[in-house]
Amino acid sequence: MRAVSEQKVAVIGAGAMGPGLAQVFATAGHPVALYSRTEATLERAQATIAANLATVVRHGLVAEAEVPRIIARIAATTSIAEAGEGAHLVVETVAERAEVKRAVFAELDAVCPPECLFTSNSSYLDVFALVPEGRLQCTVIAHWFLPAHIVPLVEVVKGEHTSPETVAAVVGLLEAVGRVPVVLERFVPGFCVNRLQRAIGREVFFLLDNGYITPEELDRAVKASIVPRAVVLGVVQRCDFTGLDLTLLNLQNPGYVEAPPDEEPRCLVEHVERGELGVKTGRGFYDYGDADLEEVLAARDEALLDVFAAMQPHLDTRL
Repeated sequence: MRAVSEQKVAVIGAGAMGPGLAQVFATAGHPVALYSRTEATLERAQATIAANLATVVRHGLVAEAEVPRIIARIAATTSIAEAGEGAHLVVETVAERAEVKRAVFAELDAVCPPECLFTSNSSYLDVFALVPEGRLQCTVIAHWFLPAHIVPLVEVVKGEHTSPETVAAVVGLLEAVGRVPVVLERFVPGFCVNRLQRAIGREVFFLLDNGYITPEELDRAVKASIVPRAVVLGVVQRCDFTGLDLTLLNLQNPGYVEAPPDEEPRCLVEHVERGELGVKTGRGFYDYGDADLEEVLAARDEALLDVFAAMQPHLDTRL
């Protein structure tokens, strides 16, 4: 039997998430097959992995001498059959469209070993309705976050037919590669973090659309309060420190008016209509000037590595 670190991982999709996913498993010693339909996407993915590795080397998280060995463990391929053959774990991260995922899972079902673990990086979709019935007991959603090679959380979502052994095996693999898996007992669209972010987003756009605060001041407020406090208290234990009686009174406060649902917030729509889509176009709520996208992403990654290094001792502690 192969050692756990030698078990093959098939990363299906080499777009935004694929390179980071491949990098994580390859860094931990796994042979990785990184699949995309096109050679061009694979070439961009390989360049991204090289740049990411340079960043983690600068932070002392990977030895420079280890980089060629990590890269050598990643085999790029445009063949799903080649990717799935002999795979112990599938990490699906193709387009967030049901028909695309259904077709990919059908192809994987035909080529992967019977004991292969299926995981999907879907953000919202109920993939359990898209996986062949014979694979349901060995399938979970395992939702990672950008940038996948830095952000440790992976939401592991059980399906109705997922076996306890599958959950334990996926959680074990994720922990072994340095991730922080959090298990959801059953499927809900958006899982936990995206649901929280959607609720926060509603208030963000309400405050901006109505001129209560600027984007810069809003971000400054959050960075100086909610975010660092949440590192220590999360969002549930915070209620204990506030007092559950006061928490209940705050919810019952008749003077507080919730932001109404708004699927087209003006401040967001106007940026999109102007083609200001964020860092990928050089401008969004903030202006990134003439900086190359690679420079902006590298600066983000450097800052995130510093933050996660500082918060690591608090991840699994409870006051």
